[in-house]
Parts: sequence; C-alpha cells; structure tokens
Amino acid sequence: MASSNRDADPDDLPDADVDARWTDIVARLGDVEQSGRDLGRPEETDRRTGSEAGTDPEPADDDAPSTPVARAAGPRDWPASPEVEALEETESHFVPPDPGPITHRDPLLTLAWTVVVAVPVLTVLSVVLRAMLAQLVVPGWLGPAAGGAFVAAVAVLVWRMPARRDPEDDGPGAVV
Repeated sequence: MASSNRDADPDDLPDADVDARWTDIVARLGDVEQSGRDLGRPEETDRRTGSEAGTDPEPADDDAPSTPVARAAGPRDWPASPEVEALEETESHFVPPDPGPITHRDPLLTLAWTVVVAVPVLTVLSVVLRAMLAQLVVPGWLGPAAGGAFVAAVAVLVWRMPARRDPEDDGPGAVV
C-alpha cells in the first residue's frame, strides 16, 4: 500500500485498499495485545530518538512481563478462625421481625382512602371504555353517586385529621 493512500479519505479508496488497511490495523492490534505495549502508528517517529514511535531501541524479551501483576490480599485469602466462623454462623440466621398489619387500625379511614383512590380511577376507565366502545352504556345515576362518595370520603379524611401537634413537635416548621 502506498503512503499517499494512508492520508486519503476511506470513502475515496477502492474496497481492496480499505480491506488491506483493516487487515493491517487488526495485525497491529494483535501485536499490542500480545506484547502489552502501545505500538503507535508506524509512520510516526519519536522526536527524541528519531526512531519509529512504539519501538524500543534495544530488543525486548517478549516472554518477560513488562510489569509485575500485584494482587491485593483480601479476607478470603486465608482460612477463618473458629471464632469468626461461629460469629458468621450466628449472624447468618437472622429472622426479621413480623411486619405490622397492612391495613390501617381504623377501617373507616381505610374505606375513605379506598374510595378517594378508586373513584377517579374508575371514572377515567369508564370514559376511556365509552370512547372505545360505543355500545357501552353507563347508568345515569352512577356519576352523581360516585361524586357523592368521593366528596364524603374526602370529608371523612379531613374530619379525621389530627387537630393538635405531637408533643415532640415544638418547632414552627421549616424556617427559611
């Protein structure tokens, strides 16, 4: 391959030249992987020595590693003592405490929250289904009944809100 083709745009080169360049690149990358050093581009020269970049002035021994590999010692590199094994045995049998009840203590609040969430979801669902299915008929009394249930549930939630502050809460809130 001519050196003038190396600087040419790859789109202007014939396919054979592009394939030859790729083969050359892959061959050079294989050499880098085996030797563990960067070979650089062959046309580059080192400014200090005048030799090609990536080449050593003296031949290097390929069998010797360029840098020794140091591995940090970890806790699994030596056997554990009987005390450590006993401690791991006691810690590995953790039994979590029983969770509290899922529902709230007050069934009226649970019902109010269920209605406050369910009414808007069912309203949106009925509007979407009515738009998709023209033959779907929703009774006329269902809308006002759902609206009344929603207002009643919100009223229950507001009525059950705590009227006093907690004894531990003596601050005025966020102070800016």
